[in-house]
Amino acid sequence: MNFLIILNEHAGSGNARATWKIIEPILQNKNINYDFKISQYAGHTTYLTQQYIKNVQNTDHSVILVIGGDGTLHEALNGAMSMSQSNPIPLAYIPAGSGNDFARGLGMSAKPLEALNQVLNCQQPTIINVGSYEETMKNETGYFINNIGIGFDAAVVSRTNASTSKRKLNKYHLGSLAYLSSVIAVLYNQEPFPLMVQVDKKRTLFQKAFLVTTSKHPYFGGGVSILPDASVNKAELELIVIERTNWLIILWVAILIVLGKHLNSRFVHIFRGPHLHLTTTSIEHGQIDGEIMGNRFFDLHMGVKQYPFWIDASI
Repeated sequence: MNFLIILNEHAGSGNARATWKIIEPILQNKNINYDFKISQYAGHTTYLTQQYIKNVQNTDHSVILVIGGDGTLHEALNGAMSMSQSNPIPLAYIPAGSGNDFARGLGMSAKPLEALNQVLNCQQPTIINVGSYEETMKNETGYFINNIGIGFDAAVVSRTNASTSKRKLNKYHLGSLAYLSSVIAVLYNQEPFPLMVQVDKKRTLFQKAFLVTTSKHPYFGGGVSILPDASVNKAELELIVIERTNWLIILWVAILIVLGKHLNSRFVHIFRGPHLHLTTTSIEHGQIDGEIMGNRFFDLHMGVKQYPFWIDASI
């Protein structure tokens, strides 16, 4: 097997760079054939993936291996899905970001050498269900491995990325403190908003939506099981809508989420289906796989697509 290895060395506050130093000698000792590229800017992984697929000669024995966070894998998936492939080149992944929710949802090891073993000893690709979306307000289309969020989680991502302390904390591997600070601030300050959810032909209206997250697996925010029944093995999406009536209620629901008992709350609503449609009538924060989509009105159509992954999580 021939690998294109794409490393985002800044992922996980430098964790990806440290991960590469661990696995590089293993690849050399095993005489693994690979080309090595470093992702140097936002969107670069998408470009590197597209160029490799465009120029590769033997697709039957090629794999694109991403070392980085969920955002890096998100770029690789979108690059691969944007190409016309009769025999799609599988993606592989060594989780080295800060959240690593996709690896968690897939059942991959968080340890670099064990994750590498799950890739190198894979015998055949596994077809994984990923999310697709079309946002008609700005005519955007794409794919997601984890989730799309409107409201709370997107506001947290936006606030964290804008934090002046984030870069300083990342130098000391304390970036999670910036995230926690943003969570607390947004819990208190985020305003509820009107939302329409359509599954099949049934529409549900909410006047005080607070957190709106559509996911392909259970995990969210670096390991929180917010949608425990979601699975990459199911050809459907799961959506959670949490309402906010006041600050104390949303704090109580947050505690229930941590305890894994939130699904019984009357302020929590779950939707499932192969196609979901969401619209907002106010400008809200949006995020996709942890990357900000900006503040906007949303008219969001989501579905399920499939792509092969060269990972055997059972090893």
